[in-house]
Amino acid sequence: PGVPSGPAPTRPESPAFGPLVPLATIVLVMVGALALREIATIIVPVVFGLFLALVAWPMVGVLERRGARHAIALTAALMVVLAIVLVVGGLLALSVTELVLQVPKYEGRLRDQIEVLQDLLAQFGITTDPGALLALIKPEQVLSIVRPVASALSGAGLTIFVLTFTMIYALFGASSLQARARQAFGERHALMLGIERFGVDLRRYLLVRAQLGVFAAVLSFLLLLVLGVPFAALWAFLVFAASFIPNIGTFIAVIPPAIMAFLSGGLVPALAVVVGYILINFAQDHFLQPVMMGSELNLSPLVVFLSVL
Repeated sequence: PGVPSGPAPTRPESPAFGPLVPLATIVLVMVGALALREIATIIVPVVFGLFLALVAWPMVGVLERRGARHAIALTAALMVVLAIVLVVGGLLALSVTELVLQVPKYEGRLRDQIEVLQDLLAQFGITTDPGALLALIKPEQVLSIVRPVASALSGAGLTIFVLTFTMIYALFGASSLQARARQAFGERHALMLGIERFGVDLRRYLLVRAQLGVFAAVLSFLLLLVLGVPFAALWAFLVFAASFIPNIGTFIAVIPPAIMAFLSGGLVPALAVVVGYILINFAQDHFLQPVMMGSELNLSPLVVFLSVL
């Protein structure tokens, strides 16, 4: 008697792991990043293979609409993409190999150019230490960067193998995967529409960036060819690759040819390379890019930059 009926009031429970949840999340993210780094030799070609499959998939539809069978269209798309990858890789491997063989020959020219630069600075009342200037650019330092790249290119067989089969399986399985997703989520599901729109926008953006990169690479190649800078094809390809990096790509691409121009011809060709790259980048960013991009590409450059990486 006198005891109220019904369940006794319960005290609100405090979260058991409240402060630990964000800390655990940070730790797990860091562990995941370290794990990705450890297996990067496998993850990178797999992701790049999926990326190439996403870019090449519309080619299959174009060939099928022109009357080709599905298997033939898939094979043709694979052959085109693989041919491009092999040609680009071959050009890069030959250029880097030639660079490894030729860089040691520039040590004597480097000392001569350092003396010329020291005399020029002395005319303006600036005294310099030749040893300090020589330490800024050493052939040994260049080779220490180039040799690992050449070694990586020579051992890229496994990477190309994984990349190729990832792209093959992704392209051959895309149709069935798309059919299963439509069966599971529906034809007009937001997830399906979002993925399709992302793929279309990404391919359109990359196509525009590739066209801008070809424009800059051709002009850079002609400039370097006129100035007599060694390995002009390699530096032109670097311009094309760096064009996918927003804002800072040109500054990355100008450093190696400027150094090689200084070693082979002196300060004037090096300055001409820098000025020429700046003018090419100005024409690309302020004339071609606004016209080609327009307002139809609603993609953040940061998103595309991270996707390409």
